[in-house]
Amino acid sequence: MAFQGEAFSPGHVTAFFVGYDEPDPLKKGSRGVGLCTTLGVHTVARAKESRTPSIEVYINDEKASAATTERAAKLLLDDHRYEVRLLQTVQLPISYGFGMSGAGALSGVLALDDALGFGRSRDELVGIAHRADVESGTGLGDVMAQAVGGMDLRVRPGGPPHGLVKRFPVDAELLLCAIGPPFAKADVLGNPGIMGRIRAVGLRCLDAFEKNPSLDSVFDLGRTFAQEAGIVSPRVRECIEAVRAYGRASMSMLGHSVFATGGEIAATVLRSFGTVYRCRVDNEGARAA
Repeated sequence: MAFQGEAFSPGHVTAFFVGYDEPDPLKKGSRGVGLCTTLGVHTVARAKESRTPSIEVYINDEKASAATTERAAKLLLDDHRYEVRLLQTVQLPISYGFGMSGAGALSGVLALDDALGFGRSRDELVGIAHRADVESGTGLGDVMAQAVGGMDLRVRPGGPPHGLVKRFPVDAELLLCAIGPPFAKADVLGNPGIMGRIRAVGLRCLDAFEKNPSLDSVFDLGRTFAQEAGIVSPRVRECIEAVRAYGRASMSMLGHSVFATGGEIAATVLRSFGTVYRCRVDNEGARAA
């Protein structure tokens, strides 16, 4: 007998963050601020009982190696024996700071739980996706934000029951721009000097945002964070400055990418730097379809 379920997870852009490394993956994560996007990952999960269990992931109709989504599915299945196919529509480029790995894992476990009727609690499913994202080295806090939607303030690092996110609904159009090659996250996350700078400026930005949690603060503090942490490339910096005459812009952590607000002129400016995607802030968070 075959089973099917569907789910969607928004994408996510992080303006600034502070990483926290812990042996327990449910305590490891980040504090930070970002925005969820209406472009994300939609997953159709198909499963049937099998003596030879397997997990296959297809991304935009092509079989793919998706380590984070596969790990999340394995954690959910535990010792249950199923042949699983996860058919994912990924609406933004991977490895550009748009949270696609976290969205793939989160929509994947929500869809698979929906298909199999396991009835796991939402916190447990979010925790599984967070653990997979952290253990795969693809994210530190996207999943927790994607679970709730809106403009997020990650107050405590980690997944459920340790992490804590405050959600602020925002009605805004966003412009996302992927610039140049994918970002090598390991070059930043594995560099103690850079991580030290990130922690110092990130804590200052978090303190300032808590005093004035607004969309303007996301962009203003995000731009400050990228510059003072020394992680913005010359091309991304040039893009941010070019857009500022027509709207607001900042770097999406961690990617060679920019998220911005503004009208058609801002979009035209962004197109001269890379591929542009239009969306809105997603205030619903991840959900079964």
